[in-house]
Parts: sequence; structure tokens; C-alpha cells
Amino acid sequence: MLNSVVLFLCLSLFGYLYFQFAKKYGIVDRPNHRSSHSEVTVRGGGIIFPIAVLFWWMINGFTNTWMVLGLILIATVSMLDDMFTLSRKLRFGIQFLALSLAFYDLGLFQQKSVWALPILYFIALGIINAINFMDGINGITGLYFLAFFGSLLAVNVYLPLFDSSLIQYIILSLFVFLIFNLRKKALMFAGDIGSISLAYLVIYFLAKWYLEVGNWTIILFLLVYGADSFLTLGQRLIRGENVTQPHRSHLYQLLVNQLKQDHVLIALVFALLQFGLNFFLFIYPQSYPSDLWAWAILSLTALIYLSIKIPIQKRFKLI
Repeated sequence: MLNSVVLFLCLSLFGYLYFQFAKKYGIVDRPNHRSSHSEVTVRGGGIIFPIAVLFWWMINGFTNTWMVLGLILIATVSMLDDMFTLSRKLRFGIQFLALSLAFYDLGLFQQKSVWALPILYFIALGIINAINFMDGINGITGLYFLAFFGSLLAVNVYLPLFDSSLIQYIILSLFVFLIFNLRKKALMFAGDIGSISLAYLVIYFLAKWYLEVGNWTIILFLLVYGADSFLTLGQRLIRGENVTQPHRSHLYQLLVNQLKQDHVLIALVFALLQFGLNFFLFIYPQSYPSDLWAWAILSLTALIYLSIKIPIQKRFKLI
């Protein structure tokens, strides 16, 4: 593996150069009534994530080229969407193509029946869009996926399924991004390129894991994000809202915007909760929760989540 210090410095330099470039050419996020920030901030800082994977690909003999090609495609269209406004159909089409390349790289088409493919695509596209909508406060993307990939690295010790060097490259890129983002006034946001690139990588690793063990409970690795994303989606559907439009209805947004909690504190709580779940459900026992236990955890999480969120919404007359 390329020396970690050298890689960290290279990614930091790239991040700084991108920061200056984005400021000069106006690749910025301007606050509006849906924003959780109040200042113009550079957008697209998550370009560091696919760059780190490209470094890994070149250093490690151009392995997993189809997966990397899919990442380049999905990152490119997401970057363009950060700079301009692209049609939803174009973004969806590129996401579908990129996922197909990742699935091909994994040999998924040879291992799964034709009837299962629409379900897998539906879940994958759902994860992409859920993670994309969850990016919104300082530190939450970097810290949450630091917990995810750090947990994955720990699982890889007792279940060596993954290339640990790739995970390490991604983790280093997250640390670099957090230098710019984990602060009271963020210098850069991940943007679509960051959140969607990470979502693509999450899907790749989870799909690889699932193909090896066939256990659906690994989805609990995304439980905290998943609960906030899909329960919020359910609430918005019930209220008849346009769910494709940006909003401020997630629990973490209510905690920051309505209760005036610190961005970094809420991001840290979300990340620590997810890491705690990963540790006690997967890392420490070096196994998987049973189906019954997993369903119980999902149900309990939903009850706790709604018991916290609904009183806040009622208090501020949001429902």
C-alpha cells in the first residue's frame, strides 16, 4: 500500500486545490430556506473520495476496473449535477449503468436469478438516494461513513472478504474531507459527488458481503441513516409531499434547526450510535444477529426514533 502519510498529504493537497478552484469558479452552495447553514460554502468536496479510489486502483495494478469505471461514471455525473442542474432521467440512467458495472465486477449476474435483479437494483437505488438526501449538516457524512468503513475493516479481520487496502484508502479520504467539513463553519460540503460516490461504494461492499454470506441482516450496518431516511420518507408520503424535493424533515435537521443543537455534536452522535450497533451486533460476537433479533432491533429503532421525532414536530407545529 502507498505510504499512508504520503497518501494523506496528496489527498490533502488535492482537497486544498479543489477548494481554491471551486471558490474561483463559483462551485458553491448558497443557503436557502431548506438549508441548515447560513453562509456560502464550497460544494463538491467529496470529489476526494473517488480520487482516493483512483489512487488505490493505480497503485494496486488496475484491479476491479469495472467497479472503478462505474464509480468514475457516477461521480462525474454527480459532479456535473453539483455544478449545473441535470435531468433526473439522466442521473437515474447513469446510476443504473454504474450499478450494473459494480454488479458485473462482483459476478452478481452469474450468481443471482433474473427475478432477484429488480429487487437488488431497487434496494441499491434506494440506498443511493437515501444517502444523498441525508447529507446536510457539518460532519455527518464524514463521521457516519468513517464509522461504516471502520466497522467494515474490523469485520474484515474475522471475515476477510474485502481488500483492506481499498477500505483504508477510503478511510484516509474521509479524514481529509473532515478537515474541511468537521467544524462550526464548514469550508466544504461533500455535494452530490461525495454522498453518491460513498453510497456507490457502500452498495459495492454490502453486495459483496451479501453474495458471500447470504445474510440480509448486514443492512443493519446502515440502520441509523436508514431509520432517519425511510421513516422520514414515510411521513412525507403520508403528508402528500413531493419526496423528490429537498427538505428539512430529517430528525438530525430538526435537532439542528429547531432545537439549535450543534452540527458536529449531532453528527458525532449519529456516527457513534451506528458504530455501537456495528460493534455489538457484528464485530464483538464475530457473527450476525438472527432474523428474529434483527426484526426486533428494526422495530425498536423505529419506535425510539418516532418517540423522539414526533414530539419535536408537534412542538414546532410541523405536522
